[in-house]
Amino acid sequence: MIASIRACLAIVILSLTGSEALLASVTVREIEFRKIDEFASDGEWLECSLQLEVRRDSSDRNRRNPDFIDGLVVNLMIGIEVEGRSGNQDRFDFYEAEAALVSLPEGRHAVRFYLPPEIVERDRIGQEAHSYLIRLSREDRTLHEVVSRELERSNVRESFLTRVDSDAPKNDGILLAQPNTPFVLAYPNDTPSFRRTR
Repeated sequence: MIASIRACLAIVILSLTGSEALLASVTVREIEFRKIDEFASDGEWLECSLQLEVRRDSSDRNRRNPDFIDGLVVNLMIGIEVEGRSGNQDRFDFYEAEAALVSLPEGRHAVRFYLPPEIVERDRIGQEAHSYLIRLSREDRTLHEVVSRELERSNVRESFLTRVDSDAPKNDGILLAQPNTPFVLAYPNDTPSFRRTR
């Protein structure tokens, strides 16, 4: 069974100048959360698929080839609302993962992350995250950030990032990039090459 939901995006384009502005020719077009149990063990994984779009940029001197962008790093941070038990209030758990890509040609590409079925079942996770922030960077410079509607206000976004910094390390290694899951070969025609994951 596959249950799917597509999230509307609020895209925040950072104020960039000089060569950094030239690098901003890659964006997140869409984010999709869905539960999936194909290609893997029993139980449903929560898949988060990010569709990136790379545009040709002949003015970017940092590109070896104007049709490709090298060394892009995709950072995903999510907040999951967990149901309270025995009258306790609901709480939030935070997860973070990162994927560094070898090189992306002009066009659209899917980068996928997963929460394992044990976590999905234990915490009764639904079909999407409560909140998320996606950061695209290159050479330690942020190119774009994409946030969920819940994080559109700057003070809420900053509170979210504070919680990620303090709480996500407790869940280190749980939110996984595609190469670290049973889905490593699931999309042979729609998976970029990964340089490293964290």
